[in-house]
Amino acid sequence: MTLTIVPFPVDLPASLALAKEALRARLAPGEQLDDLLPSVDSGIRTGRLNGGLLRSEGTVRGIVSWEPAGPLGAAIRLLYLAPPDADLAEYRSAFEVAARAAGPIAFAPGPLAGLSPAEEEAFMRERGFARFGRSEMVLPPSVAVPEVSPPAGANLRPLRLDDEHRLARLHERAYRDHLDRYLAVEEIDPARDADRQLRDYFAGRYGDVLSPGSSVATEADGVVAAAITTRYTGRALIIDVMTEPDRQGTGLGRAVLADAVRALRARGEAPITLNVTEGNDRAFRLYSHLGFVRTMGPTREWYDAGRIRVTNPSDGIR
Repeated sequence: MTLTIVPFPVDLPASLALAKEALRARLAPGEQLDDLLPSVDSGIRTGRLNGGLLRSEGTVRGIVSWEPAGPLGAAIRLLYLAPPDADLAEYRSAFEVAARAAGPIAFAPGPLAGLSPAEEEAFMRERGFARFGRSEMVLPPSVAVPEVSPPAGANLRPLRLDDEHRLARLHERAYRDHLDRYLAVEEIDPARDADRQLRDYFAGRYGDVLSPGSSVATEADGVVAAAITTRYTGRALIIDVMTEPDRQGTGLGRAVLADAVRALRARGEAPITLNVTEGNDRAFRLYSHLGFVRTMGPTREWYDAGRIRVTNPSDGIR
């Protein structure tokens, strides 16, 4: 069966209904449909959402949407085929037509409605994709965060505006070959992308940076760890925790994160949230030991492992 993509306005009621079903089918544990639907609904009505209805032989079969292709390819955000016709052959056609319209597919959502988990796994692995997921974690107000001393030779202090360049270099080293770097990559060159990422942080792309509430650890040769927090959608969101690769496991990450959280608590911030990639066991252990608990996720997503070569996490969700 050959699918084509037709614009959402061709059948606006079907577009809105299928977008709702697509979101419902991919909800991660803890996610609420009402939190996701308004922006998608608005994007379809205003024409801001890239994509369209998947149609074959005059019949609407499903829906697809994507973000504009970056240097690695396109990020497909919705891919849904309505039962009872959703099968491997139809998803094969859906991937082909999506790639022709959006460009090479770097990221794809799951689960694929209508396929069993085993069918989906085989289908995506055959195309060179690996599975990953993200979870939201929250620090409950009742959890007491200890004061954690940094290792010998390191000092903690609040983040400063003049830290941007130093943090960009730390970011470049800390995220090399890490999947998290590619989730927001806009420049293939790691140095330029790290510069862009920290520039976005300090410019408020993800909300105003909170300091006190963002902390750095320094040693004689410079900044070696940092925890950066912004105010995002009305809450404190720790958007980055990074440590020099050769200093991981020494307690720097724990010290800098605990310092940031204690500063956030002192200024009355609640809740305090962060996100973690499933399979990043070191990060998950760190957050759990400080009292963070998973409140949403893991999501079930895919990345092109041939296009995006990572060592952390080594092979998606186990």
